Amino acid sequence: MISDYHQFARRIFHTILYNKDISNIKILLLKSFYRLNLNYFEYNGQPLIHLCCLYNRLDLLKFLVEFGHCDISIMNRDGWLPVHIASYLGYMDIVLYLLECH
Repeated sequence: MISDYHQFARRIFHTILYNKDISNIKILLLKSFYRLNLNYFEYNGQPLIHLCCLYNRLDLLKFLVEFGHCDISIMNRDGWLPVHIASYLGYMDIVLYLLECH
C-alpha cells in the first residue's frame, strides 16, 4: 500500500511517462482514506494534467478530471494551460475533451 504522498506521486508520474495501464492508479485513488489534492502534484514544473497532455494520456486525464477533481484551468510554470499544450502538440482528442469540460 502507498504510505505517503511522494510515493503515490512517483507512481502516477511513472504511469504517465512510461505509458502504463491506469487501473492501479484508479484502485489507489478509490481506496485512499484521505482526500488528495492532485492539483499540487508536479513533475519538473508540470502539473499532472499537463503531463497527461504532453504524453497524450487522455485516459488518465479523464480520470483525473472526473474523479480527482483536477482543475483544467491551472497553469504550468510557463503559464500554459493544458489545452495550450494539447493543441500545440496536435492532440485534438484531448483538446476537444478539455473544451467540453468548460
